[in-house]
Amino acid sequence: MNPSFRTTALSRSALAAGALTAVLSLLLVIGGLTANTAAGETGQPAGVLGVIGLFLGGTLLAVGALARRVVPLGERR
Repeated sequence: MNPSFRTTALSRSALAAGALTAVLSLLLVIGGLTANTAAGETGQPAGVLGVIGLFLGGTLLAVGALARRVVPLGERR
């Protein structure tokens, strides 16, 4: 009962996109936290974009994991 190629590609691409988005967003958050406020820099834009990206990345990771788990259940007969 192997899932189809299309299903496997969809779940892997969602997982990969989610992981990439989460890693890049984490870098944005770290960059926002390391802003030099004494020099007049603010890390708020990077931090906000990072948090939004973390939510998006987490959603994509959840969709990829859910697709991997749910789709094979529908193909069993």
